[in-house]
Parts: sequence; C-alpha cells; structure tokens
Amino acid sequence: MAINEVLLSVVMATLRRQRKTAGDRRLQAIAWAYPDLLVTPGALEQMVGADLLRDLPERSDADAVRSWHKLAADLPVYDSLALFDRLGVDLVVADIAALHGSERIVDLNQPLPDDLARRFDLVIDPGTCEHCFNVGMAFRNVCESVRLGGYLVHTAPLTFINHGFWNFSPTIYPDYFEANGFALHHLGGHAPTADGLLAPFAVDPFRRFDPPLRGVLYVVAERTGTQAPVWPVQRKYRQMLG
Repeated sequence: MAINEVLLSVVMATLRRQRKTAGDRRLQAIAWAYPDLLVTPGALEQMVGADLLRDLPERSDADAVRSWHKLAADLPVYDSLALFDRLGVDLVVADIAALHGSERIVDLNQPLPDDLARRFDLVIDPGTCEHCFNVGMAFRNVCESVRLGGYLVHTAPLTFINHGFWNFSPTIYPDYFEANGFALHHLGGHAPTADGLLAPFAVDPFRRFDPPLRGVLYVVAERTGTQAPVWPVQRKYRQMLG
C-alpha cells in the first residue's frame, strides 16, 4: 500500500487538527499495511518542512518499491516509520504477513484483536480494505481501532476495476459513521488526468453520479461516540424498513 501526495496532504491536515488538542504529546497511530511513501522530495518538503526532511533515511529496499509501483528510478523512497517518528507519531504497522519484518500480524477478515480496539489517535488505511474479501468486517476493524477523539484517514477505490476485490460507493461513509459514533470531516475524490497528475472531483454520497475512471476516495472521520459497533442500513431504505 502507499501514501501518495494526496493522502499525505490529508494525513498532515489531520495531524494539525489533532495537535490543537494533543499538544506536544506523541500520538499513537496504526497503518493497516506498510505505507510506502511515494511522494517527491519537493512535495514532501512543502508539506513537512525542510528541517524535518533533512537526512531522512531512504528505504533499504527502495529499488524493489520503485519497481513494484512502476516509479521513476531516481525517485527517493523514504522510510515511512522514520517520517512519522519525526512528526511525533509512534506508528504501528499491521498486515496479514511480515512483508518488511516489523509488522504486527493481523487478518482484517477476522475479528479485531482486543488489544488493538479503540487504542489509536490516528488510524491510516492506505488502501487495504478493498483487498479483504470479508470487506464489512475489514472496514469495521479499521474503524474500531480508532480511540474516542481519534481520527480515521481512509482511502479506497471508487472506479478502479480489478485493483482489489471491491470498489466503495460513497454512501458507505455517512451511513456507517452515523450509526457507529463517528463524525465525517472529509469525503473527496481524486483521479489521474491524461498527464498523470491527480485531479480532484466532487463526491455526492447520496445521489447517483458519473465519476471519472480510476477514481479514488479520501476520507477523514473522528470517533465521537462509544457505542458498540453495528451494521448500518443504507439510508435510502431506512424509511421503507421503519
């Protein structure tokens, strides 16, 4: 999984929001899959500052990461854990396998381990839920790892055929969050243009619309309630079902 420029900008905005209440204390975070940092040095410097970026270590497996993501051979691939550490964030990485050697092994298709429930200030899903066949359980688990007052930063495909098992309709977010004690702060989309850049597009969570191809959703939500998790009913059927 990866953090591109759009996702990193969303993460940075969320961290700035959290710092207003957390102050200087180190934040506890989890990423559901190792987030390969696929951001140019110029964009990184603009978002995090030159001082924080100075001497940031590159990944030892940078060549393999560039090959997997089909990136230019001269793009630096910085260490994501080192970046978050400099941002004052203790980042746990969870995945179904120890692909980089330091992951906490968790299968999102299965119930969440108790020690990860409602524990983290920041939860990042960099595009993992769509690869889990038991997608409802996976999404519930990701949300349930957010503590009260913590934030979820989530990205998922909207019109990205065969990227994963699933594409997500935007109505998932307000419907699930409303039923499960979350406040939705951001729901937007980006899709690649002909020149390879990512351009934003408007997302309507309740009406049908025609999004661009290879569109991806970016979501920020805050846990504001403590109720037990429930499976939501899509709101257009609530009145019919009473």
